[in-house]
Amino acid sequence: MRGASANTPLADATGEKIPYTRGKDFVNPLGGVPTRRYSPADLSWPLLKLAAALFAFAAFSGAATASAATPSPPGPIAGQGYSLAFGDNFNHFRKHVWTRKLWYDDPPPQHAVYTRKGVLHLVSRRGQGYKGINVTTLKSRSFRRGYFEARMRWTKGQGAWPAFWLLSTRHAKNSSAWPDVNPYCANHGLDNALCYSSELDVFEGQGAEPRVFYGTLHRNSCGCYDVEDDANYNNNYHPQRKNLTKHFHRYGALWTGSKVTWYLDGKKLMSTSTYNSTDQPMFLILQMLGQGGWTGDPDSSTPNALHTRVDWVRVWRQ
Repeated sequence: MRGASANTPLADATGEKIPYTRGKDFVNPLGGVPTRRYSPADLSWPLLKLAAALFAFAAFSGAATASAATPSPPGPIAGQGYSLAFGDNFNHFRKHVWTRKLWYDDPPPQHAVYTRKGVLHLVSRRGQGYKGINVTTLKSRSFRRGYFEARMRWTKGQGAWPAFWLLSTRHAKNSSAWPDVNPYCANHGLDNALCYSSELDVFEGQGAEPRVFYGTLHRNSCGCYDVEDDANYNNNYHPQRKNLTKHFHRYGALWTGSKVTWYLDGKKLMSTSTYNSTDQPMFLILQMLGQGGWTGDPDSSTPNALHTRVDWVRVWRQ
């Protein structure tokens, strides 16, 4: 899953006799029969063939590694001029990229966020009060438009709330002017709406609904700045035949200047038009909340540990 391998012969296997020029016999200093001593010309041909084979193997391996490290654009954006702007395979937790909480949250409990065998684990546990667990790129990077996709698996169970979403960076960093809108927009000649709490939910799930995909675009999700929220609630709900919690799936959203389209395993689900607040930088969030969802909080049937597992996350931009 993570890499590529190649079996390339490292030596000549044709059975061809190795040419040599005749040299002088000499006596083996350890005793025994005379041994032929080869001149430099005797070894030039096999050494050249070995060097050529090693060079070919290195070139092939390098190409295979590069191909594995830079995946091709997925189906929804293939051939449209997109290139990989960001990706994480979670071979380890990159602290310079990810912060283990949103700015308004407490730090996560012990062992709630970790990587293992190339998978990020976000774990909300009963014994720790089913805390909200998330990681974000708020302090490292934000994105405006693109194709956003993550390969994820999550736990079925009442109260589980896995998600992959984006939120306005200008809103999140608006500490000095709060509760007024971030002055960045006015200071840069932008519509104030481009400093609202715009939110794009690439995917949200509910543990009580393991066959449902939710994808939502919000105009102003906080409802603050004296501006009510609006969202595509009329088409953000998409039931599936399969139980999404049984396997990893690819959850994606294509955000352009005029609309957002959601995908599951590369298959188009629904689209909605963007708002006047949408076209602004947003940062990534991966989460598992253990309570607060719209289908209810955990009960006695809820597993003791609720997991969001993330194999990889990628951002493609034109």
